[in-house]
Amino acid sequence: MSTVKLQVPLDKDVRDQWENYAHRNGFDSLQAYIRFLAKADIDGRRVNLEESVRLSPEAEARYTKEIAEHEKKRRQGKVKEYHSVDDLMRDLLMDEAN
Repeated sequence: MSTVKLQVPLDKDVRDQWENYAHRNGFDSLQAYIRFLAKADIDGRRVNLEESVRLSPEAEARYTKEIAEHEKKRRQGKVKEYHSVDDLMRDLLMDEAN
């Protein structure tokens, strides 16, 4: 892959705000976000990172039920708890061995 540099003059405040936007949306840099946008444009994808996701009423009802069931089991002491990553990993490795 050959790369080229693209230099675009921007007002510093605009650049800083755009960089904050990129960070809020999980990008480690403004450059990474710009590369993501460029690739999405080329692939014909539309990107709207701050659009909120809405579940269907059926999915909302299913998740609400599952959360309530999990909470009930947690209160009954039937849900495993881990106090460290090492505890979780040991449990996962034990399950894998069985």
